Amino acid sequence: MFSPLIVIYLFLAGAGCGAFVAAVYLSWRARTVPGLAKPLGRIALPALVASCGMVAVGATCLLLDLGRPELALEVLLNPAGSVLSVGAWALVAFVGAAVLLIACNTKALRLGRGAVLAVKTAGCASAVVVMVYSGLFLSTIWTLPFLGSPLVPVLFVCSSLSCGGGVLLILPLVCDAPSGVLFRAVARVDAVLLVLEALALTALLLLAMTDPLSSAAAARLVTGDLAPVFWSALAVAGLAAPFVLELAFYRADARTSACIGILLLLGGFFLRYCLCVAPFMELISYL
Repeated sequence: MFSPLIVIYLFLAGAGCGAFVAAVYLSWRARTVPGLAKPLGRIALPALVASCGMVAVGATCLLLDLGRPELALEVLLNPAGSVLSVGAWALVAFVGAAVLLIACNTKALRLGRGAVLAVKTAGCASAVVVMVYSGLFLSTIWTLPFLGSPLVPVLFVCSSLSCGGGVLLILPLVCDAPSGVLFRAVARVDAVLLVLEALALTALLLLAMTDPLSSAAAARLVTGDLAPVFWSALAVAGLAAPFVLELAFYRADARTSACIGILLLLGGFFLRYCLCVAPFMELISYL
């Protein structure tokens, strides 16, 4: 079974990588969207610190779950092309890129525009690899047929990007930055991500219900012992509510923006919780 540390790792790594990609996306959008540069200037450094910190804490949880940190070193030193090796090196590359951008933002390091662009590109590429790797690793566990679907990596990518947007929606309240334009820029993309995530999750459950080896896991989520968590925390609070609120508010204030961001993070956590718990027939509490 997956330990609570694995669930926390999957959540923090995904949300941290998503926040990095979202911040880079907004830095590109700020060139053409009037009024976006000011709030982005206030939250850019905190966003980078948050993304790097979340991934670092998540990786620590993964090491603690291993119980033997030297195993992680073996994976890094013996990259045999496995999913674990690719994911481990992607984590290292991501943290390195994030640290470089933090140093540039604090003026501790000066890089040319081309070098900064290269670091951003490398960081986004490694972030996407981490998002895909998390779902891909779960889908390759042959003893868990419920997770053995290409929809699982799709779910993780959509959820990670959405959680990253959630982190940025919280920061205007923390950093005392204007939230209206930033909220609109994030919400437009996030609403699409929420729809894609809901469609992928629905497809995963429908396909699982038709498979004798996966139907029990799907039933646990839809009608079984995990149904209260699935429907209330994931489907309603984590997907439906933020989607409706993002459509309802054109330019939300900082508190409303933060509340929506928290709902997105809540949905991201419980997506991973449900996927990690459902394949195991006994009820395990991670909370």
